[in-house]
Amino acid sequence: MDIIITLALIFMVWMCMDCIQRKEHFVWIIIMVVLFPIGAVVYYFVVKSRGASKGPGLRVPRAPSRIVDTEETLQLKELIDQYHKPYHYEKLGQAYLNQKNFELAIPNFEEAIQRDPEMLEARYGLAKALHGLGRFSEAAEVLERLVAIDKKYDYGNAIFGLAECYRLSANDEMALKTYDEVIKSYHFFKAYYHYARLLDKRGDKQGAIGHMKSIIGSSKDLPEYKLEKERFWIEEAYKFLKKNGIELA
Repeated sequence: MDIIITLALIFMVWMCMDCIQRKEHFVWIIIMVVLFPIGAVVYYFVVKSRGASKGPGLRVPRAPSRIVDTEETLQLKELIDQYHKPYHYEKLGQAYLNQKNFELAIPNFEEAIQRDPEMLEARYGLAKALHGLGRFSEAAEVLERLVAIDKKYDYGNAIFGLAECYRLSANDEMALKTYDEVIKSYHFFKAYYHYARLLDKRGDKQGAIGHMKSIIGSSKDLPEYKLEKERFWIEEAYKFLKKNGIELA
């Protein structure tokens, strides 16, 4: 029993340190201390595991939700019936996207774009919905038009999403070209990693190794919260280098 309590205490301290590093609300620490050890377990699943994202790109909702008409969707449908505004179509598309109902999201985003071609939120939502259905080539076409209008949309995540869609649709040449644009402007470790893998696939082993090393080198200067978010890709870079006979201290 003493061992179990000790392990639970260690786990709680670990979660408290994670809470401080992430700069989460201090109430979480109070919950973990007062509700020991249940509070730490709740924090792990609600905050830590949610935050362990494998990188940027198109952030499509992960957990499927039961598809129902909510008060929000019903109100938006009423507003569409009355005014037919592109803004309402886009918001209805977003609501369905959040429900992971991609099939219903798509026509609303398309209608919003048709009524207002400059509505970039609708183009981005349409790309996410197509991506969610595995229609990566179509998503790439939408993102091409979006990036042509605003190359830095969503802090670089749109052009990174374009590179991902090229890769997932086996368009390696365009993926390489777009990843190259991404890594010149943004420090997305996931982009560096997949760029390196594509170089390796093309036969440029040394180029791939060089970019994997750059991931490791750049990781040494990251603040703790950023290091936690990029840890997966750092570990994958180490695995790649080790597999190719390169050991780093």
